[in-house]
Amino acid sequence: MHGLMQEIGISIVAATVIGVIMHRLKQPIILGYLLAGAIIGPEVGFGLVSQPETIEILSEIGLILLLFVIGLEMDLKTIVSSGRQLLVSGVGQFVICVALGLLVFPLIGYGIKSGNLAGLYLAIACALSSTALVVKILYDKMELDCLPGKITVGILIIQDIWAILILALQPNFMNPQLSLVLVALLKSALLLAIGFVLSKYVLKNICSMVASSPEMIVAISIGWCALIAGTAGYLGLSKEMGALIAGIAISVFPYSVHVTAKTLPLRDFFLTLFFISLGMKITMPGTQVILMGLLITLFIIISRFASVYPLLMSTGSGKRTSFVASLNLSQMSEFSLVIAALGITYGHISKDIMGVIIITMALSAILSSYLIKYSHELYLVFERLFKTCPPGQGAGSENVCTIPESYPIIILGYHRGAQALVAELSKVKPEILRSILVVDFHLENLKKIQQAGLKGLFGDIASTNTLEHAHIKDAKVVLSTIPDMLLKGVTNMELVKNCRFLAPDSFILATADSTEHALKLREAGASDVIVPYHLTGEIIAALVHEKYVSL
Repeated sequence: MHGLMQEIGISIVAATVIGVIMHRLKQPIILGYLLAGAIIGPEVGFGLVSQPETIEILSEIGLILLLFVIGLEMDLKTIVSSGRQLLVSGVGQFVICVALGLLVFPLIGYGIKSGNLAGLYLAIACALSSTALVVKILYDKMELDCLPGKITVGILIIQDIWAILILALQPNFMNPQLSLVLVALLKSALLLAIGFVLSKYVLKNICSMVASSPEMIVAISIGWCALIAGTAGYLGLSKEMGALIAGIAISVFPYSVHVTAKTLPLRDFFLTLFFISLGMKITMPGTQVILMGLLITLFIIISRFASVYPLLMSTGSGKRTSFVASLNLSQMSEFSLVIAALGITYGHISKDIMGVIIITMALSAILSSYLIKYSHELYLVFERLFKTCPPGQGAGSENVCTIPESYPIIILGYHRGAQALVAELSKVKPEILRSILVVDFHLENLKKIQQAGLKGLFGDIASTNTLEHAHIKDAKVVLSTIPDMLLKGVTNMELVKNCRFLAPDSFILATADSTEHALKLREAGASDVIVPYHLTGEIIAALVHEKYVSL
C-alpha cells in the first residue's frame, strides 16, 4: 500500500513525462494528463496508484483555486454590460440541451421509467460543460480576454448555478419540491452578501495593515478563499462557487494581480492532479459503451450548436463569437460525475450509466481539447462551407478580442531614481506620463504614483507572473532604477534575465553597482546600464571643475 506522498509523486512524474511527450508532439497537455492518469490508475493502467480517492480529494483544491483565480481576473463591468447575452444564453442553453436530451436519449434506450431515471441523468450530464478543462485551455491560449472567452466563462458560471440547483433538487427527483429551489437560491444570495460585506469592511482593512508584505497578502487571500469556500460547503452549496465569490469580492482590490500571479503555480499543481484523477476513472470499455460514448459526445456537440449559437446570435453576438463559444462548451462537465455518483446512491440510475458517463466525459474532453485549440481555424472552414459572411466581409472583420491594457514604458519599482525620472518628465514631457506603468508592492508608493498621474500596478517585480500580467512583452522600454542593495527578493541580474526572456525586443535599462556589475548586466541582456555612483561622480566633478576654474 502506497503512502499519500508516494502516490502524489508517482502522479506528478507520470504527468510530467507524458506531458513532455504531448508537448513535443504539439498535442494538448491536458490530453497528456488524462492519459497519465489512465496509465497509473487501477482501472486500465498498471495500478501504480492504488487509492485514487486520495488524489481526487486533493484535486478538488485545484478546482477551488481555479474558480478563485477566475473571480480575481473577472471584469464585473464587462460582465454586467453583457448581462443580457449571458442571461439568455446561460439559462436558455441548459434548458434547450436538457429538453433535447429528454427527446433523443429514449431513442437509444435511455428513457425515464419508474425507478430508473437514466434519460434524465444523461440529459442533465450532457447539458453541463467542464469549467476546469475549458478555462485551462483558454488561459493557455490567452483567450480569456476575448469576447468568446468571456461569454464562455459567463455561461460556465451560470451552468455551475444550474448544477447547484440540481444537487439541491436531486434527492427529491422522484418527488420534486419547489421549496428546495427557493432555499438554494436564498443560500446563494446569503453567501454573496457574506462575501461582499466581509471583503469591504474586514478584509480590506486587514490587507491594508499588511500591504508592505506581499507574502502576507497572498496568505490572507488564500485564507479568504478557504473561508468563503468552506462557508459555501457549510451552507450546502458548491465550494467552487464559494471560491468564485471570494475571488470576485477582492478583484477590485489593488492586490488582485499580485495574488493571481502568486496563486497560479499552486493552482496549476492541484489542477494537474484533477486531470490525473479524471484519467484514473477511465475504465476498460466494451464496444457497446464506446459506441454510446461516441454517440453521446456527438449529441453534446450538436446540442451546443443548437442552443448556444442561435441564442447568442439572437442577442447580437457576431457569427465568429457565437461559433467559437459553442465550440468551447462542447464537452461534459466534472459536475456530471458528481451528479451521476449521487444518482447511484439515491438508486435513480445503475452503475452502467456511470460507466457511459465516464467514457463520454473522457472522449468529449479529448475531442474538445482539439476543437478549442483549433477553434478559429474551424470557424474559417465553417464560414467557407456555409458562406456565413456577407460579400466583402472577411473572416477577420469581426473584432472578438479586446486587447489587454499595455504600456510602452514600464518602470519596475518606484524608488527615488524612478521618482526623480517622473518629476523630470512632468516638467519637460508631461504627455509621456500617460504611457508609463509602474509596478510596485508598497501602497504608499502606489498613492504617489497615482498622484503623479501614472498608472500603478500592485505586484512583486521578482515574479515572472506579475511581469506577464503587466504585459511586459508589449513594452518598448523597461526600466529598473533601484540598486541591488535596496531590492528585496530579487537582483538587477535576475530582473534583466526575466525581462529579456519575456520581452526579447524591448529596450531594458538596469542599474549597476560597479563597472564590473554593469558588464555582467549587459551580458545578461541589458540594452543599457546606469551606475548611479559614476553619474554622481561625473556631476560633482563637473561642479568642482567649474568652481576651480572660476577661482
